[in-house]
Amino acid sequence: MKTLAVVNQKSVGKTTVVFHLGSAAADFHDLRVLLVSMDAQGSLELVLPRQEDAAPAMVASELFSEETPSTPLEYLTDRVAIIRADPSMFDLDTAGEEFIKRPAKNLRQFADDFDVCIIDTPGRICMPLNAALAAADAVLCPTSMGLFEMAALADLWKFIQAVKKKGFNPRLRMMGILPNKINTKSKEELQGLAALRVQFGTAIMPLMLKESAAVKQSTMRRRPVWMATKGAGHHAAALEWKSVCNEILVNLGVAK
Repeated sequence: MKTLAVVNQKSVGKTTVVFHLGSAAADFHDLRVLLVSMDAQGSLELVLPRQEDAAPAMVASELFSEETPSTPLEYLTDRVAIIRADPSMFDLDTAGEEFIKRPAKNLRQFADDFDVCIIDTPGRICMPLNAALAAADAVLCPTSMGLFEMAALADLWKFIQAVKKKGFNPRLRMMGILPNKINTKSKEELQGLAALRVQFGTAIMPLMLKESAAVKQSTMRRRPVWMATKGAGHHAAALEWKSVCNEILVNLGVAK
């Protein structure tokens, strides 16, 4: 099982990326997918709501237990399972460093049951974010071109580097920064993206996801943008997201 943490402390469409990556892995590559939400605000849970008759299942705070949790997983399909965030995650924001490596250890029990694990993370620098990075093989940072988002990116990049240097996860690979929700008609945003490529060099991935009403509408309908496409704009967005998701999964080493 390869594990990818999707990280940014700003609202830049992380959960939309996680949702589409999980869907692409299952839909196009027939992979077994484990989705994990470390975000106590529950954005992923809004896209993938729990069924009323669903049996009790493992929640994210259990991953921080010293003993390996034995609660069963919640399966959305026969190939996709989810570990949902729960309110107890808020209590872990300031927990000590002894908690950071526990999710990595507890997720290893699923290593033979899934091909890929994708972790949605909190929109703030906190212990659960640190733990997600400690559990991951690679980290992906979606970012938009807003003033605040761009200013925060350098701090986030330093934080990720610190996770490696402090020994919490020396093997963590920085997959890169993914430009997301880019308005290609905006001169300011394109200039901002060009400036980021100068500042971060090859850390900025040679991929881009444009701002798209079709993606927003599809997510509100709780389905990936490539389902039930209508119109040229929707079709173009579907092709773009399929291509980018495939590139990311190939980069992670779980698809060809």
